Amino acid sequence: MEATWPSVIDASATRCAHCASALPSGADDAYCCEGCRAVAALVRSGGLDRFYELGGGEGAPVSVRGTSGDRAWLEPLAAAIASADGATRVELDVQGMHCAGCVWLFGALLARAPGGLDVVANSALGRLVLHVEAPFDLARFVDDVERFGYRIGPALKESARARDALLTRTGVAMGLAANAMMFALAIYLGLREGALYQLMRSLELVLAIAVVAVGAPVFVRGALEGLRRGVLHLDLPIAIGMFLALAGSIVAFARGADAGYADTVAVFVALMLLGRWLQSRAIARNRDRLLRSEGAGGLTARRIALGSLSSVRAADVRTGDTLLIAPGEIAVVDGTSASAGAISLDWISGESDPRAIEVSDIVPAGAINRGRSAITLVASMDFDRSPLESLLGRAETRQDPRGSSAFWDRVVRFYVGAVLVIAAASFAAWWLTTHDLIRALEVATAVLVVTCPCGIGIATPLAYELVASSLRRRGLFVRREGALDRAADITQVAFDKTGTLTSGRLELIDADALGTLSAADRAALSNLVARTAHPKSEAVRRALGDTLAIDEHARVSEEPGLGVQARLAGADYRLGSASFACPDAPSATQGDLVFSRDGEAVLDLVTREALRTDATRELRALEAEGYSLVVLSGDALERVRAVAVRLGVGGIPSVAACTPDDKARWIDAHGERPTLFVGDGINDGPAADRALLSGTPAIDRPFLPARTDFFFVTPGLAPIRALLLGGRALRRVARRNLAFAVVYNAFAISLALAGLMRPWLAAILMPLSSLVVIGATAWSLHESRWTPVGGGAAWKS
Repeated sequence: MEATWPSVIDASATRCAHCASALPSGADDAYCCEGCRAVAALVRSGGLDRFYELGGGEGAPVSVRGTSGDRAWLEPLAAAIASADGATRVELDVQGMHCAGCVWLFGALLARAPGGLDVVANSALGRLVLHVEAPFDLARFVDDVERFGYRIGPALKESARARDALLTRTGVAMGLAANAMMFALAIYLGLREGALYQLMRSLELVLAIAVVAVGAPVFVRGALEGLRRGVLHLDLPIAIGMFLALAGSIVAFARGADAGYADTVAVFVALMLLGRWLQSRAIARNRDRLLRSEGAGGLTARRIALGSLSSVRAADVRTGDTLLIAPGEIAVVDGTSASAGAISLDWISGESDPRAIEVSDIVPAGAINRGRSAITLVASMDFDRSPLESLLGRAETRQDPRGSSAFWDRVVRFYVGAVLVIAAASFAAWWLTTHDLIRALEVATAVLVVTCPCGIGIATPLAYELVASSLRRRGLFVRREGALDRAADITQVAFDKTGTLTSGRLELIDADALGTLSAADRAALSNLVARTAHPKSEAVRRALGDTLAIDEHARVSEEPGLGVQARLAGADYRLGSASFACPDAPSATQGDLVFSRDGEAVLDLVTREALRTDATRELRALEAEGYSLVVLSGDALERVRAVAVRLGVGGIPSVAACTPDDKARWIDAHGERPTLFVGDGINDGPAADRALLSGTPAIDRPFLPARTDFFFVTPGLAPIRALLLGGRALRRVARRNLAFAVVYNAFAISLALAGLMRPWLAAILMPLSSLVVIGATAWSLHESRWTPVGGGAAWKS
């Protein structure tokens, strides 16, 4: 991809010129959404072209939803910078950082800021370390960074130390195993006596012991954890086989023979570690793209006490506290307003329409201040009784509560049980018939070694990485290990409406009507919509496009929940509700948004929720694939049905006016059909927890992504179907690999039970079978075999 912006529309382009996401069907330029288009213009106007050169032409995907604006966590950091005598070290987490271009951009922005000294960026973890001094403006730096599509938060991400330790173990084990094989190869090729032979077999055993010492803790921990939970974990036969093979090799060495299975067990352990690292790496990389959520514990509030203002943890808020809610910030508890303003409940219900509040009105927990000035409210409850406490929950845990799918649970239980039973039976049979304990142990060890689960331990992580990489290129990021397994079990997909089936924004139904305005009226309308962040005004502003004529001296006032007004060119202009714009004759208007001059309607405008670009196509395609669909929304039934009709899927069941618990109860009540739930509000958290699989496009807030199995950053819904088809493809490949494993193991076990399995034969069969399975997996999961073809219009499944 070129590091410049297209001057003309490239009809053949398939990737966004900013974030490299797949372009939606019918895209009319080189950008996947308005956010990417705006950020690309920012990069160009700021003289930051090198950002694309260093990043391979790829920037951070831009969320289609606005941010919450909560910046209270910045205050203590800013205070520390201002009070420090010299340089201050500040750590920040970054969402969306992924390449050298990102690192260069942050350095360029810091260099332009007064007081900015140095920045160290960790793109793998998503962490910035700033060295700054007064008068560095931290809040402004954060604003500058977020304008380019990134998100900044407090330093909460855990270090990659655990992953680095696994990688170190894998690298050391691979190196030692390669040398063990080299020494064993000399013996297999005929070296049978002399000092060199003794040296080779000694080094082979020493290296095998070293490999087991390096790798054993990983598998022993997994095996013991499974036993504690009463589960036959795949690590159990790995650990037993590892130690038995090593013990047999030590016994054989002590008896003066070759070192038995020493080289085989070394390679086996190294390959198992490689598979484990591949699996953890894919998921961790996706998790680190987002800010980490502390759940309800991460919220802060501004409390007024004894005439002073201070930031406190939300958990410290008590009944009767006076709280200041700045524009864009959240009410963490229910409270009584002590000032007028405007709020929206899009954090809770997904509906972003602001509503006016007056003194003594109740402000519910989760309300966002959408006015231009701060709101003061008196808390009517302690935070531990706030609805946000249950909706947000606590910080996410490392363990996936739903684990893998029932299919893999059955496979692992059967495989582990069968291997242990066969090994035990072979040991007993040989001991009872030959009365040779050493020989019986050798046969049991051979069974455990040749039946090593390479197809599951290596090919399966590779399969996951292939599918996950393809999904990443399509803008979907899997962040829980069992998600792709469970995707194959899904038969029903439940969607939230606002922000999921729709984009979360409004649009004008008849934008062409703006072309009938006179130049004076158009200029007046431009000035009105440029000075308010109301969703309906933003819809008008987008429809006006680049033709806004802004008068910097115009004095525009906003009446929260009603509209905006200004006196321009000798006339009184208003934009808002009919009763506000035309107070003398509101019934004469028909639109939900009226533009008036001197009290008379100039233009009636009708707004509606903008659908996601490919929602109609994707819902129909999901139905064609055999999935049942349902819409679960907190909105009124009429609005839900209207969206369904516009999507062309009016027959889809719709459940309206849902509370958070209603959505969760619906999923529980229909538990006979494994459900994927897709939502974007905090009110969707309980449903996401109950569904077998869950996802969200709401990457601008970390709370819901921290509770879901995946997130996606595209303006369309195509990645959801890709995930489901990817799960099916993985299941098919897993079944085929298992079929191969059954045939191979039957052959290998027959040789072992007959006493014909020798270390050199095991050293050949084990890697050979692994290569066959790995090659077949890579061939089967090539993107062209299961992902969209023909520009996204057709799919292979």
